[in-house]
Amino acid sequence: MKRVQIFGQQLNRFFINHRLKKWIKDVFDFNRSITGSGTLKTLKYIKKNINKNFKIKNYKSGTNVYDWKIPKQWEIYKAKIYCDNKKICDFEDNNLHIVGYSYPIKKRLSYNQLKKKINTLKNQPDAIPYVTSYYKKDWGFCMKYKDFKKLDKKKKYDVLINSKLFNGKMNFSEMTIKGKTKKTVLIMSYICHPSMANNELSGVSVVAALSKIIKNPYYTYKLLLIPETIGAIAYINKNNYQLKENLIAGFNLTCCGDKGSLSYISSIYENTYSDLILKRISKTYKNFKIHSFLDRGSNERQFGCQNLKLPFCTVMRSKFGNYRNYHTSKDDLKIVSEKKLRDTLKFIVKVIDEIEKNKIYVKNTTCEPFLTKYNLINTKSFFQNNKNSLTKDILNITAYASKNLDTTELSKILKIDKKKLNFFIDFLCQKKILKKF
Repeated sequence: MKRVQIFGQQLNRFFINHRLKKWIKDVFDFNRSITGSGTLKTLKYIKKNINKNFKIKNYKSGTNVYDWKIPKQWEIYKAKIYCDNKKICDFEDNNLHIVGYSYPIKKRLSYNQLKKKINTLKNQPDAIPYVTSYYKKDWGFCMKYKDFKKLDKKKKYDVLINSKLFNGKMNFSEMTIKGKTKKTVLIMSYICHPSMANNELSGVSVVAALSKIIKNPYYTYKLLLIPETIGAIAYINKNNYQLKENLIAGFNLTCCGDKGSLSYISSIYENTYSDLILKRISKTYKNFKIHSFLDRGSNERQFGCQNLKLPFCTVMRSKFGNYRNYHTSKDDLKIVSEKKLRDTLKFIVKVIDEIEKNKIYVKNTTCEPFLTKYNLINTKSFFQNNKNSLTKDILNITAYASKNLDTTELSKILKIDKKKLNFFIDFLCQKKILKKF
């Protein structure tokens, strides 16, 4: 219980001294992508200004990771459309104006040629859409539909994209907070979207905040900021064994700062330890929503997939794709509030506290243990006086003990008082029938 109190104290100190939205504002205009200097600049800001213990790492372009390959590094310097020397669209005004990973080009085009390369949103005429072409060589621009409609169909348009694609690096950042055990809780967000406050930077800010709050834990915590999809796949490829051996719970954080109620995307079978903890904590929250894995769309697709079966869920407020300003220029600083960012951070700290104050035990034997071998039945043992009910409790504990159930859940399911349960567990650990996970 002492660790829980320490985390609470750290959270209160954090709120006095820090503002999550300031961090978001400071890096909002950096042109992040799955590779490139904008992402590296963001990671360096976090390391310098928030926590020096974040280690910036990378994977090289061309590296095969399962069915995928790390793409070339992309750098963009200039991108604009102009007509009669008048600016129509310019990357310098908003980095969403360029389709991510556009290759260099310099051409004069007719209106009919140009319009095929312009992306707009008719249903949101004031918004610039976010569009990328990571894995197919292409180029393009994004504009507000209301501005696109003003283009003169009789004019010629000059298009300039000064960019570079080359064998480089895909950067990410990782911080390890060592606990008393190697068993690990992974908390992550993605860092690959340009100028989006809620969908991108809100989750990053909460993960960064946790780096200043979690101190002296029982479990080891890994905080990860990595490009979505390809970054997650690359990380799993390198750390697959350690994840399978040591991960007790994993959480992806995104869309943490908008006015929507808290929610989460479950694991594929909705029965991992991450699911259990989130459901337990969420019961005290009004309008908390649970989304099926069928609604997946972020890094839970990789860590929570059927091949790995890792205990992994995504925590959000409004679900990505479900709020109107998602993946547009309207996902700006106005959409996130300090209050909601802090509310999400409080929720995650409660999740961590719940994990910390419980323990998980697993069976050392395969199939039901032979209790006579351990002098637990048919002997003058400690359990002689009430052997029927006590033997039943012991067998139930050994049957139900698993990495997906902690002591709180075992007590609830088996209807055994927590104090009594802990006594039995200690005894079974001494007999080496159970072991701490």
